[in-house]
Amino acid sequence: MEYELIRSRRKTLEISVLPGGALRVRAPLRMSVPQIEAFLRQKESWIAEKQARMAQLAPPRTYSPAEIAQMKARTLERVRPRVEHFARLMGVTPTSVSVTSAQKRWGSCSSTGKVHFSFLLAEQPPEFIDSVVVHELCHLVHHDHSPAFWDMVRRYDVHFRSKRYQPG
Repeated sequence: MEYELIRSRRKTLEISVLPGGALRVRAPLRMSVPQIEAFLRQKESWIAEKQARMAQLAPPRTYSPAEIAQMKARTLERVRPRVEHFARLMGVTPTSVSVTSAQKRWGSCSSTGKVHFSFLLAEQPPEFIDSVVVHELCHLVHHDHSPAFWDMVRRYDVHFRSKRYQPG
């Protein structure tokens, strides 16, 4: 089974099936290749199912550089006041807020306290933006998806689990 391997300081193994069916594996730095491949063999049926589903999807929309620039500006206009509101409410302070060209995730939070949001949020409703903002700000306190993290998300996100959105 062919796959792209990306190693990082993560603690868990992540398998992604990309558009077109390619397989990407994100693994901890110290995990051995035999361990990774054993896990992939265990997940063979799941991988095949996801690859079949990806083959049926329409190709992702592409954006021109001008569209991306406009959407980044619009996203920052919409996100910044929500970050300020929730950061004050939650008692957290991100070191910076930025908008990226990410199309696979709505937001991210670095270990240095930087929060990043996808330009695709420009097209989402306000309550969804609030959910993403709360999620990322909770990572300033909990750098994982532990039960304590989800408890904090539920405390500040009134829309938690009411809607599910997929980027792109």
